[in-house]
Amino acid sequence: MPPAAVPSSEAWPLKAWRRQGKAKLAPPTPAAYEGKTVLLIGATGVILSDAARILASLKIATLILGVRNVKKGEVLADTLRPKHADVEIKTWEVDLFSFESVKRFVATINEYGRIDAIVMGSAIINKDTKLTKDGWEETLLIVLILPKLLAANADNDETAGGSPPVVLSSVSSLSIRSNAPFIKLPATAKESYLAQLNRVDTSDADKRNQYGFAKIVHTCWLRDLCARLPSPEIANKKIQIHSVDPGVCPSPLSKFSIFSKMFLLWVGRPVEMSARAVVNSCLPIPGSHGKLLLDYDVVPYPEYMDRELGLELRRRVWSETKQVLIDTFPETEPFFASLSEPAVSPK
Repeated sequence: MPPAAVPSSEAWPLKAWRRQGKAKLAPPTPAAYEGKTVLLIGATGVILSDAARILASLKIATLILGVRNVKKGEVLADTLRPKHADVEIKTWEVDLFSFESVKRFVATINEYGRIDAIVMGSAIINKDTKLTKDGWEETLLIVLILPKLLAANADNDETAGGSPPVVLSSVSSLSIRSNAPFIKLPATAKESYLAQLNRVDTSDADKRNQYGFAKIVHTCWLRDLCARLPSPEIANKKIQIHSVDPGVCPSPLSKFSIFSKMFLLWVGRPVEMSARAVVNSCLPIPGSHGKLLLDYDVVPYPEYMDRELGLELRRRVWSETKQVLIDTFPETEPFFASLSEPAVSPK
């Protein structure tokens, strides 16, 4: 018998979304960011470009814009530099549809000094890419970046006044709930779920849900990665990984249909509010390691991820993605070997 589907009330918590959409978040305070180096991957996106503007105003030392289109990244940088001459603003190229570009990007990171916070922007499974190899760019980046972040705090001891943990924040979406009812696991354990997702020519419905599926897959993988890292007491001294749901704001994604526009009117918020949530996620927040930030609050992941459907999805996503990454970049195998293997099975 297939796992029970996600109920609509759980997938569409409209009252909670409306509260988030109308929430007025307090502006970030400069004292918490002063002197930090922050890297935004996907910096020219609607939310992250506004987050870049806010960060530049908070007396950070260095702002690094990770972008596919360097010319577009420099346009953003040039709008910020005149107003924030005391902030060093860099533009680094990373094409998330190219493993080689990602590898060069990570090499640049490894040659750089300490980076206090890295924000991973949107990931989309694109029907025009080379299927599996180009389907999981964010996941690949996390695996390659983690050793650098851990090394940045290799000798850190918070109790002795050491540096705070470096932060890796992944931008999530309410689509990890709304798209959950459409999850269809392969009929047999031998079939690949990732390969199934990459067959975006199967139906128009599958194509429309690709963004949400990508977010669900990435969130499952990130959550299980955190569970396999050293204990929170150890990990939190060196690195803190969390996701952030910045809410819904006007963007190219909201222009696809009349339904999207109507939904935006109901639960939407100004870009400024979404950007503030992302900027807040650049800080090491107590209790957020391996968890989800909803604006400024630490909240549980969606309930279905801990039921039969979600647990089987997490098992498949972890094992399949791990193998893809090891096959593509054998140098990641020692990292995976160092992780624990907690059981992921239905309760």
